[in-house]
Amino acid sequence: MEKNIFLLYKNKTYPFFVFNCINSEKVNNLKIQTVEKKLIILKTMKKVILSIIFMAFCMSQINAQFHFGIKGVVPFDHFKYDDRSNLSAGWQAGVLFQFKVPAVGIGVQPELLYTVRNASIPVYYASGSDGKNPISYLEVPVNLQWGPDLLLLHPYVSAGPYFGYALDIKGNELKDRIGKIDWGIGLGAGLEVWKLQFEARYTWGLQDVSSVKDFSMKTNSFKLSLGFLF
Repeated sequence: MEKNIFLLYKNKTYPFFVFNCINSEKVNNLKIQTVEKKLIILKTMKKVILSIIFMAFCMSQINAQFHFGIKGVVPFDHFKYDDRSNLSAGWQAGVLFQFKVPAVGIGVQPELLYTVRNASIPVYYASGSDGKNPISYLEVPVNLQWGPDLLLLHPYVSAGPYFGYALDIKGNELKDRIGKIDWGIGLGAGLEVWKLQFEARYTWGLQDVSSVKDFSMKTNSFKLSLGFLF
């Protein structure tokens, strides 16, 4: 005699095969929502990048100044995961491109930075003696700057997004648990003296970089930088 297995779901009794269909539908809906979320992020990134390119083109048509430079950054990364957090220092180095219209004090500064974050990951999340794992990123901040030119000094404020892609993640277990994409927004203030550029900036990570279910991880950073403009 064939035996039917019945399970309780939402206060109703269903045969086992029906329960499997319901469960599969929930999984598919979750996958669709994840894909839709990623498409929204990609569309937003595309709009921001196109807007920056358009602004840079407009500046090139109104006799804007162009500078190329190098930059070093000391970021103090604040890793936030679930109800815990920790602080660790890393480093960044790379190049910058500055388009500026002196008459109105507005400029755009995209950068290309090699970034190392010394992530202090909980040992229950990634095995290791102390839970510390360096993560290398290629990071692209794009900042809109505004400030007056005061003879030899140029103070300014800045704001803009950043986009990061993980190049290398130390630790075999961690590689499968950290996503490749990171992005967020930042606010800062700086001072240009001669060809030197000093800046303090705070960035908020908006991307959950954890790929583990029920475990969230984002990174906020306070950054001190020194650049040299050619």
